[in-house]
Amino acid sequence: MSISSNQPIVLVCAADNNYAMPLAVTVRSALENLGTNQKIALFILDGGIAESNKNKIIKSLNSEKINISWVQPDNALFTNLVLTRHLTPSCYYRLLITEFLPQELNKAIYLDTDMVVTGDLGEIWNIEIGDDYALAVQDDVDMYISMSDGLRNYKEVGLDGDAKYFNSGLLVINLEKWRTDNIGAKVLEYIQQNKEYVRNDQDGLNAVLAGKWRELHPKWNQMPRIYDYPSWENSPFPEDVYQDLLEQPCIIHFTNTPKPWYAGVKCECTHPKKDLFFHYLDVTDWSGWRDTIWRRIARKFMKITSLNTSKL
Repeated sequence: MSISSNQPIVLVCAADNNYAMPLAVTVRSALENLGTNQKIALFILDGGIAESNKNKIIKSLNSEKINISWVQPDNALFTNLVLTRHLTPSCYYRLLITEFLPQELNKAIYLDTDMVVTGDLGEIWNIEIGDDYALAVQDDVDMYISMSDGLRNYKEVGLDGDAKYFNSGLLVINLEKWRTDNIGAKVLEYIQQNKEYVRNDQDGLNAVLAGKWRELHPKWNQMPRIYDYPSWENSPFPEDVYQDLLEQPCIIHFTNTPKPWYAGVKCECTHPKKDLFFHYLDVTDWSGWRDTIWRRIARKFMKITSLNTSKL
């Protein structure tokens, strides 16, 4: 599958209203580090972003380098799935990405919206994807299928426990292969059939795409565990990969909680790179925004109100 150097990078992000601001930060950081003459065709899978926040996103990404398309998926497509306060329908949108994007597109980069991009996405966009269904980075905690709590039944479903398990926060997706083999529907079916085990869409993706994806350098999805190793010799990485991942990450993924933008009463984000989030936040329309005690009180009030309403 050849990609023209003049073709925009097809970038897909999904968010509900709670992640409107982090989405703006993720995409703005990608824009700030984009190569010369490269452009982005952004598709936002909208899980209920308020009009006011949509306008702020548009203002935040005001650039000749980007074109924004809004897509509103039907949440009815994602019934009977594992849902929690943190695992909302928008978390599953990537599964049906081929349904939401124009049929003529054959390739896309999907990014979670708790990321900061510090490298040029053009580098992974221009990798020849061939017959692989996706390019991704091995997870930093569930490194292999057998280590995933959501795939405890891997033997029963015929999976190789020694196969690597990827983190789905960054995916370079072969849309052509996903359409042909109906990958999204297969993942949804797997999740529904294995609900007693599966924790999220990432488990389902790993089950269906086991052995069908290609590994990227982990610097393209730097997860927090790298900071727990005292040296490369204590890590699962060769020395050069360890140093690149630690010192020159291209995408920083804030997988742990609390997130950089959330300052809790008893705990707040201690990620070594959290200042980068605010660096890019301050070049969006949310410039100067910081969490405060009043926002925390408002969140608590909204949570209580929501719980009381759900009981009616």
